[in-house]
Amino acid sequence: MENKAADALSRCYDDADLGTLISYPQWTDSKKLLDEVIDDPKIQDIIQTVLSTPDSKPGYSVKQGVMFYHGRLVLSPKSPSIPLMLEEFHCTLTGGHSGFLRTYRKLADNLYWRGMQKSVRDFVRACDVCQRQKYAATTLGGFLQPLPIPNGIWEDLSLDFIAGLPKSKGYEAILVVVDRLSKYNHFILLKHPYTAKSIAELFVKEIVRLHGIPKSLISDRDPLFVSHFWLELFKLQGTKLQMSYAYHPETDGQTEVINRCLESYLRCFASDQPKTWSNWLSWAEFWYNTTYHVSIGKTPFEVVYGRHPPSILRFLSNETKVAAVALELSERDEALKQLTSYLQRAQEQMASYANKKRRDVRFQVGEWVFLKLRPHRQHLVVKRINQKLAARFYGPFKVVAKVGDVAYRLQLPD
Repeated sequence: MENKAADALSRCYDDADLGTLISYPQWTDSKKLLDEVIDDPKIQDIIQTVLSTPDSKPGYSVKQGVMFYHGRLVLSPKSPSIPLMLEEFHCTLTGGHSGFLRTYRKLADNLYWRGMQKSVRDFVRACDVCQRQKYAATTLGGFLQPLPIPNGIWEDLSLDFIAGLPKSKGYEAILVVVDRLSKYNHFILLKHPYTAKSIAELFVKEIVRLHGIPKSLISDRDPLFVSHFWLELFKLQGTKLQMSYAYHPETDGQTEVINRCLESYLRCFASDQPKTWSNWLSWAEFWYNTTYHVSIGKTPFEVVYGRHPPSILRFLSNETKVAAVALELSERDEALKQLTSYLQRAQEQMASYANKKRRDVRFQVGEWVFLKLRPHRQHLVVKRINQKLAARFYGPFKVVAKVGDVAYRLQLPD
C-alpha cells in the first residue's frame, strides 16, 4: 500500500525550488537609513566613545559599526528620514492617526533619536487630519464668562427647544422660555415643522402678552434663526424703526438645566404612557416655578409675584387684610435687592467650579483656527450628509475680530 503522506514529507527540494516557495518584504530604504547613521559625525564620535569605554554611555551598544540604544537604531536628530518615519508610523493605514503615546511606542520599538518624544508630540499635534476628525481630549478652552445679572424681571430671557418627543395630541416639541433674573419659566407646546415666524407668533401670544418685549434673548440656536426670529417679532410689533440685533455667542446654561429637570419630570409621570406627556406640561411648569432655587434663595413664583405660592393646605380663612398686602409689597422690594446678591454669589461659585476644568485660551486677530460645528444647528459653513462620520472641526479660518473675552468673529467662506 502506497503511503502518499510519508512520500510527500520525504521529498527533497534543491535551493532553487525553495527560493520559489519563500518570500518576504524588505524595506528598500533601510540601506539609506544606515548610510545616514554612518555618515553622521556626532554619532560616529559616540560610537568611538562606546567602543573605547563601554560604561561611559549606559544603554548604548555598537554592532557592525552601527549604534543602538537599548536595542533600537540611533538616528541623528537632523536626519532627513525622521519626517518620513513620523508620517509612516502615524498617517498610514497601519499608523491609524494614533495619538502621541501609541505613535511614539510604535516608533520606539525600532528607532531612537535625541528629542524623539518632542518630535512625535509636535508632529501629532500639528496633524491636519487629527485636528479635523478627532475628539477633543483636552479640557475646554476659555474660562467661563458669566453674563451680566439683569436689572429687572422678564427683560433678559433664555430660549431653547426640547425636541424628539413622541407625538402627543399633535405636539412633538417644547419651547422653553426662562427669565434670567427670577428663573421663572414658561413651557410652550410646539408642532413640527416650526419656523422663526411661527415661533415669533407663539412668543407674542404666550410671552409678550404677559411680560412685554424683552431687551435680550440668549439662545444656542443657529444665529441665522435668532436673527429671523427678531425680524418676525419686529414685524408683528408693527415697528417702522430700523432695528439691529447683535449676536454674541454666549450662554448661561440656564435652559439646559431646566431641560434636564423637565425631561426628568415628564419621564416620572409619563414613562408608562409616553404619548400623554403633553397632559403633564402645565403641571410641570407650576412645579418648577414653585420649587425652591438655591441660586436665588427662594422660588421663582415669590420673585415675580412677591408672595409665597398658593398652598394646598390653608390653615386660616379670610386672610386678606390691607396690612398684610402692604407688608408683602415691602418684602418684595427687599427680596429683589437681595436677589442680585444671591445671583452674584451663585455665579462666582459656578465660575470657580467650572474653571477648574477649563484652560485659558485666547487668540489674536490674524491667527488661523479650526472651528467646531454643533450638530444639527449650524449649517452655514458646510452641509454634512452623515453626522456620525462627519469631520469634527473645519477650517482653518482667520480670526478677523474679537467680540468678547472668549468670543471671536471668523472669516468664513461665502
